[in-house]
Amino acid sequence: MGNFILLFVSLFLLWTGLVFPITNQEVIMGIILSGAISLLVALRIKGKETYKISGIFHLIKFIIIFTWELIKANFAMAKIVLSPSLPISPKIVKIKTDINFEMGRAMLCNAITLTPGTLTIDLIDDELFIHVVDGDALENVNDISLPFEKELKGAFDR
Repeated sequence: MGNFILLFVSLFLLWTGLVFPITNQEVIMGIILSGAISLLVALRIKGKETYKISGIFHLIKFIIIFTWELIKANFAMAKIVLSPSLPISPKIVKIKTDINFEMGRAMLCNAITLTPGTLTIDLIDDELFIHVVDGDALENVNDISLPFEKELKGAFDR
């Protein structure tokens, strides 16, 4: 029951943050959608997974870190694209993740894919295969996932 309430409140807060200006219709629709999604998730997992309250703070920190990394990557890609010589060296790299929970791994893959210049090709168990536009610029392949992994691990792993 605690997971249902935590998920409901989180989804409703996300809904109200995305909908502006907020009216009575948006509040009612947010309650309906948040309740329906929370109910479906609760029926699907049936106590298999539990979430921690501190996970919300890790998710908030993840969103802030993701936004910062997104801005940096956009500027880096703009620099590459606007360069007359187009200095790219595409590579596929393999990264091992320490995140145990599938939702955390999926969010890591999505964060990497949404960051310009990288694309998660596959996730097999705890290994991610990532296409990078400028592979020569990578000093350490784990630098791709490192900013996100700590917060996602704190949010989803026990």
